[in-house]
Amino acid sequence: MTYQTVPLSPALGAEVKGVDLTRMNASEAQALNELWLKHHVLVVRDSPLGEDQLVEFARAFGSIENARKMSPLAKRPEIMVISNIREGGAALGALPDGELYWHFDRVHQTVPNKAGVLHAIELPSKGGETRFSSTCKAYDALPEDTKRKLEGLTALNTYQYGQTTSTNKQLTEDSPSAVHPVVRTIPETGQKALYVCRLMTDRIVELPEAESRDLLAELFDHCERPEFTYEHSWKVGDTLIWDNRCVLHARNDFNENERRLLKRVTVGDTVAPMP
Repeated sequence: MTYQTVPLSPALGAEVKGVDLTRMNASEAQALNELWLKHHVLVVRDSPLGEDQLVEFARAFGSIENARKMSPLAKRPEIMVISNIREGGAALGALPDGELYWHFDRVHQTVPNKAGVLHAIELPSKGGETRFSSTCKAYDALPEDTKRKLEGLTALNTYQYGQTTSTNKQLTEDSPSAVHPVVRTIPETGQKALYVCRLMTDRIVELPEAESRDLLAELFDHCERPEFTYEHSWKVGDTLIWDNRCVLHARNDFNENERRLLKRVTVGDTVAPMP
């Protein structure tokens, strides 16, 4: 099966044309997997999906995890609702408003998820774009002496659920945390990828605090350089899947008085990040 693809940026991402997400056979799913491993972000436009169809599409990429917290706006336990819709002042979805710092999903867990699938249902008139950054491209562009310096280093990652910036993060003894390699390898391709992020990575374990802080700041800035990124301007009916192992993502701010509703499915992984 061969699909037509249109590159979304020089760094990563492709729009896939000619695919019907509501009825995929095994060979079509395999073809999409291969495109996903190549481009790291895939977008299918103008493809409205129900929750059952969204879950089945995501299942083509691996096992599906249940959402950490159910929303009244979803019927299936696998659906995570990303929305600022409120009822009685209470948000009915996760991560409702504002800018969201660059991050990998669940990097604060021992086995982070493999991929994320987002489907757009309601959107504000402007803002709320999702930015993606290839940390494979970012790693490849590092000077050789920096690559050698990063060999064998690990980083502590923590998170306070609901926080969208690192400056407001308030940790407790129960806050989830995990230590992962600063550079990880993607099993299917052997590509190396930087695996630190501004929202959740606190420090490099093997370095003194000041040296860790300076190196992380350098790596954060490097990963977020425009030449490694793609900014997705959402349209209703968009379905997007990204490789959470080597693609950072972030969100632009938007008008909190306009409704935004996306539904997400999480594709799980079976192994912890490999150095």
